[in-house]
Amino acid sequence: MINLIQSLPKNMIATADINIQLVKFFPVIFAISITLFLGSGWFLGRYRKKKFGGARVGIEDALFTAIFGLSALVLGLTFSNASNHYETRIEGVRAQANAIKEVYESSQYLQPSDQAAVQESLSRLLNLRIQTYSDLKSMNDIAIATDRLAKLVRQINVDVAKAVVVAPSENKALLFETITLQTRNLVSTFHLADIKTKSHPPVLMMRFIYALLCIASLLIGYTVAMSGETDWFLAIVYLLLMGFGIYVILSLEYPNLLMPFNEFNEDLLRLKNSLRPT
Repeated sequence: MINLIQSLPKNMIATADINIQLVKFFPVIFAISITLFLGSGWFLGRYRKKKFGGARVGIEDALFTAIFGLSALVLGLTFSNASNHYETRIEGVRAQANAIKEVYESSQYLQPSDQAAVQESLSRLLNLRIQTYSDLKSMNDIAIATDRLAKLVRQINVDVAKAVVVAPSENKALLFETITLQTRNLVSTFHLADIKTKSHPPVLMMRFIYALLCIASLLIGYTVAMSGETDWFLAIVYLLLMGFGIYVILSLEYPNLLMPFNEFNEDLLRLKNSLRPT
């Protein structure tokens, strides 16, 4: 029993590791499943049509409409939530870049040795922040990297506070109004961004969407077979739209995985290229 309890964190971490690696394949998994259910519905409709000797079997339009309406509602809410998450995260990236830049520029009023040390720490912080999300493999790796980020940010806060104490007397009033407040903002910005980055929709919601789309595909295939339609154009359009819709939702939720890295982290990369010791 003790061994089982001790192994729980490792098992939970392993599960998270697998999930982050499979995110890129979720749109394909959804598309394949929708196609399979569409085909299953078509074969079921063909079977029932043959069994009843060509007699038309009634299809409840109310149930059909309710399921598709519920699917549209859940997809719309999920897309809206993912879009809000994306806006929050990209604002966090911009805020982090701006916070680093402000402290970096204000460090020129410190003693030369302290200025060089603070600027070097800020450069390391920027590089670590970029590396943390440039090659995602597991949630465990992200947690470890964000812990390193938090420790480095706290260390910068301490170093800046010490540097302000020994700064030239004519600069102390200015430093208390600039770099001291900016460093506090740096700490809170990275802390808030770390929390927002780990915010994702519950797995239960994604399973619900998956079930709804599969059931809707089953009904489409069944309806096509029962009505004797042979034109699959609308069914194919539905499959493509649903597959692309899931891809868009996942891209908004995991922009560092499914979006161009340079596009999402443009502000951080631009800052890295522009930082030069003053």
